Amino acid sequence: MQNKELLIDSSESKLKVIGRVLKLAFPIILSNLLYTVESAFSVILVSGISATAVAAVGYSASMLWFVYSLMALAYTGTTVLVAQRVGAKEDPSAVLLWGIIIAFLIALPLTFFGTDLIAYLMLIFGASQSVVSLAKEYLNPVFLFITIGFITNTLYAAYNGYGDTKTPFKVALLMNVVNISSAYVLIYGKFGFPKLEVAGAGWGIALSEIVGLLFYLYLYLRYKKPFPIKLSLDKNLLLKILRVGTPTAIERAFTSLSFNIFVGLVAQFGDKVLAAHQVGLRVESVSFMIGFGMMVASTTLAGQNYGAKNFKGLDYGVRISAHFTAFTMGFIGFLIVLFPHYFSLIFTRDQEVIRYAVYYLVIVALSQPQMAYASIFSGSLKGMGKTHIPLLVNLSSFWLFRILPSLFVLKLVPSPLVPWVFMSLETTLRALIFYWAYRREIKRMI
Repeated sequence: MQNKELLIDSSESKLKVIGRVLKLAFPIILSNLLYTVESAFSVILVSGISATAVAAVGYSASMLWFVYSLMALAYTGTTVLVAQRVGAKEDPSAVLLWGIIIAFLIALPLTFFGTDLIAYLMLIFGASQSVVSLAKEYLNPVFLFITIGFITNTLYAAYNGYGDTKTPFKVALLMNVVNISSAYVLIYGKFGFPKLEVAGAGWGIALSEIVGLLFYLYLYLRYKKPFPIKLSLDKNLLLKILRVGTPTAIERAFTSLSFNIFVGLVAQFGDKVLAAHQVGLRVESVSFMIGFGMMVASTTLAGQNYGAKNFKGLDYGVRISAHFTAFTMGFIGFLIVLFPHYFSLIFTRDQEVIRYAVYYLVIVALSQPQMAYASIFSGSLKGMGKTHIPLLVNLSSFWLFRILPSLFVLKLVPSPLVPWVFMSLETTLRALIFYWAYRREIKRMI
């Protein structure tokens, strides 16, 4: 069983632990970097249409995180409980079956009203009518196949929880190629296909999700990956999945909703400032996705060691992972501070958009190490099944230290720099809170 590769011995050298954690995390990081490239290319491809198209696709992608947060109920429950069962040497197949059922039931209604919901929220949060109109064109094909996307991500969660992170990377690579190539063809009407413009970017996502699911099905039918499935549904296990996954789903839904309220504070300064914010997010996402990949790895690592009751090894591995991730993201932040203008040029040639994107990048680059610590300690708490703690921390921190101070100061200083500064400050304070929460929980076990 692969759980032996993920158990951490507290007497191991730090370099050996880093190597073992990276072996788990590296495919996840690459998968998420592929998603970053995929998302970035969507913005790059539509940049030839207009700045409004950039704002529409970028803002739509941010709003989709609100919808995808609902998927966390199945995704987190599946990842954590598969990891814990592997650590305890128990059959994880029933977890995956319940995860797929939950994902399907959540996604099905979104097929019919998801686009209208996102468009409505974008208008409330301050997006212009022109941005919302283009966003709906982008979102229609995405929501048409949202059920497939949810199931695909649940399978991805099962692989990660089991400790097989290489296979999802290969699937993500295939999906990335399908997305970028089909989006290019459909946005500009190449090779005899219709010119769909912004809608073509949405169809690229939909087609990639279909291909991803088909490939996962092939892997199971051919190789029984990620593991053989026994057709048994334990109702008690369903309750465990809901108990673990619900706090994360609520956390991500409210965090995403809060984030888009926050983006609305930026959107009030016009489409070009909003476009600059989206450009900045795409540049920063290279660092963020490394943190996210390490967070998923820390969830799996913590879950398997927690299931095996190897609490000292859990703490040792988490601390080393946190410091290594902070160093890596800090280095990327340093590069962003040095070359913000050149990174912005990748996505746009509009000088006003670039000017504001540079401000954004310099400000957020200073908080990259703090984001790393927040990500690792949050993921570790989830792996231990303490998903209620990230829920409380993220919701309170986002509003107390980011949104409310921004609203107050914006009345005195009407500038997009205000929310960007508070964004960086809030990340720092959230990291400190997560560190305290993690240390409190680990001391109770050791």
